[in-house]
Amino acid sequence: MKTTAAYTTYTAWDLALDDDFIRWVKTPDAADSSFWEKFLADHPHKAVTVQEARALLLHYTFAPAPVDAVVVENIWQQLQLTRQNLRPRSTLVRRIGRQWRYAAAILLLITAGIFTYRHFRAVNTVVITGAGEMRRITFADGSQVVLNQQSRLRYNNRHPYTVQLEGEAYFTIQKSAHAPAFTVQCSRGNIQVLGTAFNVNTQQQLLKVVLEQGAVQVVPANPKLPAKKMQPGEMVTMDAQGLHTKRVHAAWHTAWRNNQLLFSDAPLADIFTYLTDVYGWQFVIQDQLTLANKRFNGTAPANAPGQLLEKISTIYQLKMERRADTVFISKSSKH
Repeated sequence: MKTTAAYTTYTAWDLALDDDFIRWVKTPDAADSSFWEKFLADHPHKAVTVQEARALLLHYTFAPAPVDAVVVENIWQQLQLTRQNLRPRSTLVRRIGRQWRYAAAILLLITAGIFTYRHFRAVNTVVITGAGEMRRITFADGSQVVLNQQSRLRYNNRHPYTVQLEGEAYFTIQKSAHAPAFTVQCSRGNIQVLGTAFNVNTQQQLLKVVLEQGAVQVVPANPKLPAKKMQPGEMVTMDAQGLHTKRVHAAWHTAWRNNQLLFSDAPLADIFTYLTDVYGWQFVIQDQLTLANKRFNGTAPANAPGQLLEKISTIYQLKMERRADTVFISKSSKH
């Protein structure tokens, strides 16, 4: 096990993927408990990080994103078959001269090279997450993708500069002067990146892009619509009617990575707008309620947004009744 000092620079994600930390959270023993208690005593400023990492492990299941073994085996079998088919007959070799042998060898190498290139170029990896599961994919250049639950990501192993996304993912892309622009392909359009951190959601027949830092360009699939170059703190939404841009709190839209709904001094109207953007909920305010001056500070699990409504209801003595995707807000009978 590492020393306690070795963990001082770890983020919540780093801890959640560390074997020793996972063992302490999942199956702790006396030695593990003693080590991490000492770590928290020596580094009290890391308590929040440890808490977030524990929440990630307890709420989500992490799984590796392996290369498809079936694809690799099929490629190997095809290479072996090609090698046998291209093997020159001994009688033919005896008839040709040394120069022709060299030519045949070169032709064999070129043919095998072309075959190998064509097949390995086509090797793709598909990562799929189920309910309550997230995955983190790291590319060779250090760029990372955190794939949210019930999502799908497809990319090429050799050239992972273009990916296809269905669902939701958070991208952290490394800047490079030599690599081609990173592109996220979605059904309603593409997002072109040079080096940045951003969130993409393709659920509910929409494309939503929230830019946290850096710069991206959203290119609609409809060629009649203009491309949109985004600024940090903007959200671009694309639907059947077109492309729409507005300012948002980017941290609210990326807190799901830590299984959190996070709000700081947020007006209730902004929170309701966020829940509409993310979960598709519509809010109906009844009894001539006035919520304009009411604000909320706090968190709730991202996979249980109903707990957020319960907290707001308790604080402001409201009654919130959800029917399908509509939430009706009225005065509490206890008020």
